[in-house]
Amino acid sequence: MIWTTDNVQRIILDVAGRILKIPHAGLPTQVRADLDLSLDLGLDSLRRMELAAYLNELFGLLQTSATNYLLAGTTLEHWTNCILRARSDDDRFLTFRTSGTGGATKSITHSMASLVSEAQFLAQLLAPPGQIISSVPANHIYGFLYTVLLPSLWKRPMRLLTDVSMADIEADSLLVGTPFTWQFIDQSFLGAAKLPCRGVSSTAPMPPGLFTRLMEAGVSLTEVYGSSDTGGLGFRHAPDAPFVLFPYVVLSRSEPLTVTRTDTSETFVIPDRLEQLSSREIRLLGRLDDAVQIAGVNVYPTHIRQIIEQCPLVAECDVYAKAVAGDTQLYAAVHLRALSDSSREACLRWIRQHLSAPELPNHLYLY
Repeated sequence: MIWTTDNVQRIILDVAGRILKIPHAGLPTQVRADLDLSLDLGLDSLRRMELAAYLNELFGLLQTSATNYLLAGTTLEHWTNCILRARSDDDRFLTFRTSGTGGATKSITHSMASLVSEAQFLAQLLAPPGQIISSVPANHIYGFLYTVLLPSLWKRPMRLLTDVSMADIEADSLLVGTPFTWQFIDQSFLGAAKLPCRGVSSTAPMPPGLFTRLMEAGVSLTEVYGSSDTGGLGFRHAPDAPFVLFPYVVLSRSEPLTVTRTDTSETFVIPDRLEQLSSREIRLLGRLDDAVQIAGVNVYPTHIRQIIEQCPLVAECDVYAKAVAGDTQLYAAVHLRALSDSSREACLRWIRQHLSAPELPNHLYLY
């Protein structure tokens, strides 16, 4: 059964965490039944409206009964029951949002039939684990597929990474992450230790060096290529291997490049530059647009430069992305109108206030 109380509550709390800028709102896998979004999480009326708008779009709540009005209550139980009722009335579609910044996000509607079809293939590709351990939010398509649909199909327990220790991760555990969270796992859990388990990564290219370190630590890793628009398209098990297309995915040779899902007859434009090695194998060469992926989020150096140049202390700046050993980082050179210790500190504060965490350049030079 897909729509359980636990699954719906986790989606609600992952969206709340996005608003609060705390993963899963800082809560464990299991939460109190009487949790109050206002009193316990500190979501004021404006933030609850933001949360409701996101969930209304995701679940199509306003197209269902008026009794499913989220803002009529503040308890997690009320919000959960509204969504469960709506899903029992109409479970045909879900609408996800892309992970872009700078106003580049958009809504993408997927049929439940196509999502379940993809999950059924993944259930065979990955084989049932003993447990699923998640470090990704369930309100994004990747998290929904791997931490809601797959556990439901496999009938296996799902836990958040924050609830487990090294001793809890066994050989048949499946860790679901992004390159960003796998980097965290590598630095926090591994070191000289081994981590014999299974893993999956998506949302951004896995740096080859990190992929290799995880394999050497005992992780049997599957990297999945896809997007919010298309869902998953291909997979590989080694950093130097090409991606193998999912069996129902057909790649065209047209311009722009498109893929068609033979199970749903849907066709999508590919946002990346690909090299087609054979009818079933591809190699990812990079994005077609200005976007670079930082921590699984699409960010745009041109947009970041425009934001920084809005600071009254800045005369001009340059922002660019550079990949070192497959790890993409942002660099910025900021020319101040007047250089002093106070102007540097004030400019840094301004930049941190106006850019999101993925947009903040790793290397920031003020002169």
